[in-house]
Amino acid sequence: MSERIKGVMAAGLTAFNDDLSIDVQGTLDHSKWLLANGCDGVLLFGTTGEANSLSLKERLDFLDALGASDLPMDKMMIGTGCCALPDTVDLTRKTLEIGIESALMLPPFYYKNPSDDGLYAHFARVLEAVGDSRLKVYLYHFPQMSAVPFSHDLIGRLLADFPGTFCGVKDSSGDFENMKAMAETFDGFDVFAGTERYLLDVLKVGGVGTITATGNCTSVMCGAVYAAWKAGAPDAAGLQEQLTAQRLALQNYPAAAGLKELLARESGKASWRNVRAPFLPLPADKAEALVADMAKVNFQLPAMAA
Repeated sequence: MSERIKGVMAAGLTAFNDDLSIDVQGTLDHSKWLLANGCDGVLLFGTTGEANSLSLKERLDFLDALGASDLPMDKMMIGTGCCALPDTVDLTRKTLEIGIESALMLPPFYYKNPSDDGLYAHFARVLEAVGDSRLKVYLYHFPQMSAVPFSHDLIGRLLADFPGTFCGVKDSSGDFENMKAMAETFDGFDVFAGTERYLLDVLKVGGVGTITATGNCTSVMCGAVYAAWKAGAPDAAGLQEQLTAQRLALQNYPAAAGLKELLARESGKASWRNVRAPFLPLPADKAEALVADMAKVNFQLPAMAA
């Protein structure tokens, strides 16, 4: 089994061709670029990766291509949580088949107000059907989007009954007190802040890093904060302040469209602007406003190949 991923992870974007099919090579190349520019790992098929706008077949076919690539599988995490249990099982099996052990799982999110017993049954059946001891499950807590939160009682039950399988959480709630409570309550449970705004704070209370959408563009600064924290450097707080300013500026814009606009400009690759409906590319005035806002917080992307 591979070591758990810790530190800085970008919730990677999915690149699309002009016909809105997945640009497989573009997405793989972007993942390589992230790993070379501050990231310790890359999550694919998260919210910012437009996973729920992709069919199951598209995701399975992409995973075949990912498995055939030269990306380091021990640095990759795949979002496999779907509304339908069989889809979650198929994606998780494929993830393991290509050598990736880390899976980020949304709860089954269409039916609202499920009981903890119902959610427990879902995850228990996923694990039974997958039947692979290598699997590392990370819970995706994003109640603003899924409307199905993970209670601490449920997390405690899963940890007790499936030791070594439920390894951590991506907490995208924006509630630092919840992140802190999980880090302090659950020993060996890796808490990732869902925003780099709380990267240093979550590390200080026992969390392990961040898995963040805006890390597609802030990965270098994220990496600098994480490295400074690990080294006990006195400038960690100052670097975090700069990083927070960049995150706050970025989150004023639709995540996928805004991030893709910045990547399109830096790479010269216009197809980076492609998003699937209901998302839309940024209109010209919003794109210019984004660039101006990022200039105010001293933002600069590393060089990208077209």
